[in-house]
Order: sequence, then C-alpha cells, then structure tokens
Amino acid sequence: MTRISVAETIRFAYTFAFGQIGAIIGLVWLPLLIAALLQFLPYAIGTAYPPDSSDAAGATGAALLNFAFVAATLVLYAMNCVSVTRQALGLRQGAATVHFSLGRPEWRMFAAIVICLLITVSVLMFCLLVATIPTRLAGAPDLLGVVAALAGLCAAVWVTLRLVFFVPSVVVAEERIDLPRAWMLSRQNFWRILAIVLAATVPFLLIQGVVFLIILGPGFVAPLPTNTAAAAITLTHRLALFDRHMPTVIGFALVLAPFNLGLTLGASAFAYRALVPARPSVRSPA
Repeated sequence: MTRISVAETIRFAYTFAFGQIGAIIGLVWLPLLIAALLQFLPYAIGTAYPPDSSDAAGATGAALLNFAFVAATLVLYAMNCVSVTRQALGLRQGAATVHFSLGRPEWRMFAAIVICLLITVSVLMFCLLVATIPTRLAGAPDLLGVVAALAGLCAAVWVTLRLVFFVPSVVVAEERIDLPRAWMLSRQNFWRILAIVLAATVPFLLIQGVVFLIILGPGFVAPLPTNTAAAAITLTHRLALFDRHMPTVIGFALVLAPFNLGLTLGASAFAYRALVPARPSVRSPA
C-alpha cells in the first residue's frame, strides 16, 4: 500500500485553499449563505431550546422543525463537498461565480455523510460504553475511569478518521458510495491522516476560538458555580449572551468556511490521487 506524503498533502491543501479561494468562494457562497440562515432560524423562531415540558405537541413540532433544518443544512454541505472536491481533483477547472446543484452526485454525497454520521456516533457511544466497564466491574478509582474513557475516545477517533477521510473523493471520483473502499485506502496511513487533518483544521479552529472569545468574552467559558441554582442562572445568562451575538458568530464562521472546505477537501483529494491515479473514464463536468 502506497504511503501518503504528509508534507506534500499539507502543501497542496494550503496551496489549493488559498490559491483558488476565489473559485472556492464562487462554488460555495450560496449554499453557505442558505445554511447560515438555517442555523439562525431556530433562534429567530424560538425552537432552538426545548419548550415547557408540559407542551408535548409544541416540543414535538419544534424537534421536527429543527430536524428539517439540520437535514437541509447537511444537503447544502454535501453540495459544497461535491463542488470543492471536483475542483481539487481537477475534474472541474476555472473560476466560478455561483453554484447550486441538486443532482445525483449531491444526493449520493448526502447519503454518504448521513451513513458516516450514524456510524461514527454509534462507534463513539460503543467505545465509551466499553471504556466504562472496568470502573463498573471493579469500582476502580477515577483515574482508571479517565484512562479508559480516553482509550475509548482514541479508538473512536481511529475509526472515524479511517472511515471518513477519503469518503468525499471516493464518492465524487468513483461516482458511488463505497465506504469499504474509503476504509481500505486509509490502511497503514492513519498517523499520516491524523497529522494532515490536524494541520488542516487546528490553525483555523484556534482563530475561530480566539475570535469567539473576543465576541463573547472570556467569562463565557469560565467554570460554572458549584451551587446548582447559581449554575443554572449563570448558564441561562450565557445562553442569552450567545443568542445576542448569534449573527456575529455565524457570520464569522461563514467567512472561514471556504478556507476550511478548501483545506480539508483539498487534502483528501490530493491523498486520494496519490493512491489512485486519475482515470480517463471519469466524466469531467463543467
């Protein structure tokens, strides 16, 4: 199995994300804008937080509406994954002004994303459940419980990275949902993939975290009071603060999104091409 070059993959990801940022923005700005509106709507219409427990009908309606918002956001994310991955793979070239498409590739990507989410959540829950067994059986000290939980989390990260890293490229280039194929491509490359993903995501996560702290204030992440009543009041104040600054928070995330998409999908596309040479039979959409 060919090994991925960490340095070359990171170099390509940053070159692609910054060198073709104009084309990336043209491809993703409309879906991103709609997704940002969908993120804001639950706070605007009051469904972001559960209603009074006595209002069962209202709670059900709010949950269904929020689920619809999340599903629509995932469809828009799938659309961006397809367009940016095509650009990174060289299946599409040139600039873009606006892009909106809901064809088979986008629905195929949406289905792959949903399947991956279900698998990763199930794996995480299973690993954390198994990690609590030593504590439950032996009444082990807290330290052992923490170590077991960390081991379970590491196992979940291993499965998730191996499963999802190549999924966008496989779905776009091979025009099918083939999770076993994505899994096999990552064989003997986990640590390389981990290094690539950290290099592609951590810098912008740090920038986003610093800006959010500036917007919300350092007190937003301060420890909650130990008193239950005081903790509830503090949490309510923080949620109200977050609601007030929601447009700014979403707006800044919107600005960073094209770079995040370019970096992560560019890295996946370059690594995929390193392992699977381009095939002339693959269609080249405009």
